[in-house]
Amino acid sequence: GINAEYGVIYNNGAYFVWDATTALYLREKFGIVGVLSGTLPRKPRQNKVHGLPLQLMKEEVVLLHIGGVIEVVEQVDLPSVKSEARYLEYLSSSYKDQNVFLQDSIYKKSQKFVDTPVDEPAHLNLKGEVDINNPPYHLQKIFFRQSDQFWERKVRDFDLVQLTDAEKLRVVVLRDLRCRGYLVTSGSKFGGDFLVYPGDPLVYHAYFVVRVAARDHEMRATDILAFSTTGGIEGQWF
Repeated sequence: GINAEYGVIYNNGAYFVWDATTALYLREKFGIVGVLSGTLPRKPRQNKVHGLPLQLMKEEVVLLHIGGVIEVVEQVDLPSVKSEARYLEYLSSSYKDQNVFLQDSIYKKSQKFVDTPVDEPAHLNLKGEVDINNPPYHLQKIFFRQSDQFWERKVRDFDLVQLTDAEKLRVVVLRDLRCRGYLVTSGSKFGGDFLVYPGDPLVYHAYFVVRVAARDHEMRATDILAFSTTGGIEGQWF
C-alpha cells in the first residue's frame, strides 16, 4: 500500500491527493478519477485546465481505506514558529529557483530573434533575489503545505462508523459499479450521486447517471421525471 506520506489529506470535510505519483497510481490501478481542483503552476490565470490537488469523493476514500491502499491523514494543529520558519525558507528557495528557470527560458527564446546572441541581456537578473512577501505574479506554485516536513500530521481514525446510512449505501453501489468495470465520478452536476463511464472519461462520455436510494424509499413520479430530464439534456440515462 501507500504510506501516509503519499496518502490522502483530510481538510475541512474534503479529501485531497497532493502527490502526482499517488494520483496517477490510483487512476491506473484502481480507476479513481477524482476532480483536479488546483491551478497549473505556470498558468494560474485560467480555469480550462486544472492541476493538483486531486479531490476524491468520500465513498472512494472509504473503499481505498478498506482495501488497505491508502491512509487518511490530517493536520494536527496550526504550524509552530519553528515549522513556519522552515516553510518560509523553503518558499524563498523555491521562488528563487523558479525565477532563474523562468528568466533563463525567456532569454533562450529571445535569442531566436537576434543576429548576434548575447551572454545575458541587461534586463534579466538571473541571480536576483525574490521578495517572498511580494513575489512576481508569474512565480506561482502549489506547495504541499500538509507535508510533515513543516507541519505535524496524524493518521485519521477513519471507519464505517463515521458514515451515515446514505453514505454506506453509496459505498456499496460504488463498489458494485467498479467491480463491473465502470469508471465513476461525482454526479452532483446532473442531480445524481454518480456519473458512470464505460472507460476513461477523457475518451468516453458518461453512459448514465446514478442516484442511490434505499429499497424502501418512496419516489414520486415527478421526481423520476425531474431526474430523467436533467440527465437527458446531456444525453445520459438516469
